[in-house]
Amino acid sequence: MNRPTVLFIDDQPAARELFTRSMDARRYRLATAAGVAEAEEFLQSDGADVAVTDLRMPGIDGLQGLERFHKIDPDLPVVVITAFGSVETAVEAMKRGAFDYLRKPFDPSELEIVVERAINHRQLVRENNRLRSVVSRQTEGHGIIGHAPLMQAALQLAARAAPSDLPVLILGESGTGKDVFAQHIHKLSHRAKGPFVSLNCSAIPEHLLESELFGHEKGAFSGANQSREGFFAEADGGTLFLDEIGDMSLALQPKLLRVLQNGEYYRVGSRRLEHTNVRVVCASNRAIEQLAEHGQFRQDLYYRINTVRIELPPLRKRTEDIGRLVEHFLNKIAARDKRQVPSVAPQVLRALVDYRWPGNVRELEHVLERSVLICDGSELTADCLPPELLGAPASSHVGSSAADIDHYKDARKAFEVEYFTRLLARSNHSVQRAAELAGLHRSTLYEKLAALGLAPDAEAPAGGKSGS
Repeated sequence: MNRPTVLFIDDQPAARELFTRSMDARRYRLATAAGVAEAEEFLQSDGADVAVTDLRMPGIDGLQGLERFHKIDPDLPVVVITAFGSVETAVEAMKRGAFDYLRKPFDPSELEIVVERAINHRQLVRENNRLRSVVSRQTEGHGIIGHAPLMQAALQLAARAAPSDLPVLILGESGTGKDVFAQHIHKLSHRAKGPFVSLNCSAIPEHLLESELFGHEKGAFSGANQSREGFFAEADGGTLFLDEIGDMSLALQPKLLRVLQNGEYYRVGSRRLEHTNVRVVCASNRAIEQLAEHGQFRQDLYYRINTVRIELPPLRKRTEDIGRLVEHFLNKIAARDKRQVPSVAPQVLRALVDYRWPGNVRELEHVLERSVLICDGSELTADCLPPELLGAPASSHVGSSAADIDHYKDARKAFEVEYFTRLLARSNHSVQRAAELAGLHRSTLYEKLAALGLAPDAEAPAGGKSGS
């Protein structure tokens, strides 16, 4: 391991000699300079981990040197030495970015303590810079946009946690990207070549969730016509993402706890012990800690899954990311639909930043999908946005059939008829594709189309104005 370099700057030869005699040359690479100019040359050619400089020197003094050193190496910790206990000079040095100061005469052991602190600080800064760079490269590849401080903190924690097999709990409101974050952790882990299996605990009926997780034997229950492996078996060697873990029943939680503790479980209807090697990442938009306090979630399971806790901020608390997110989603939409990337009018960006985004990043993506569909031009203008983003009634862009109608229900229906007609046309009348664009379940879209009198394979509304 390379020894850290400590550069000592003082115009007095006796002071420089005392430094080299008192510091441990086995631990540090020691260098001295008789003035700021000589120190600058050393920093430019060799570099240092810490600089210790006297303030009172002929020619260029230590305060000027402090600023010059930071121009060469902005992160260099500089310890200044002040004579006669000049507090005012020390304060001025700290304001200009000094790491710490010592007053003459100082004890050599005191200097070594300050130098060691400075080296640790330097290493921490370098590690943070390295992590920030790694996270930036990795998250760009994983589709995560997160330059806001709260997101950067979450991403750095994810990068630190990923190499281990410790359980991770991701908390955040709906639409904050917990599933994308779980995949990001998986891709950074040593399990990246293994499977990533995702299960939404709230989307599966309680009586079926155990079978989905652990599998079942033939005849274990009505409809179990053949044996089936569960998600823990499918995720073996990889990562299992359990979304909305807070909705898991209390009866099933002890079985999950057993797997987390020793990797053992039983299939439904079997007495044969199964083993799995899975890293579990959980997520919830509910306050699991409060559920545990009120007896709605097992505390021992909560403590187990809460080993590494990552909280994702809502979009309204990271508005500085909205511009990058808009650019990302518009590029994604344009590439998918093989069209030109639309520009964004300034008033549109202002409206997007000012909106509260209760549906977070997912809602932003859906709004942009809808806006590109409605505008169908080279620029997104305010007329393209949903009325709730503008705090105003429906825009006249949806057509006179909606804008000229006074009754809210009639206007809403007229808008929906035009919106879903365009949506179907854009998706080549594929209900599945249209449902994905609208962010709706396919069955929900079928019901909508039926209520509006729209046929999936029709070019135009079948029912026209059919009342409210």
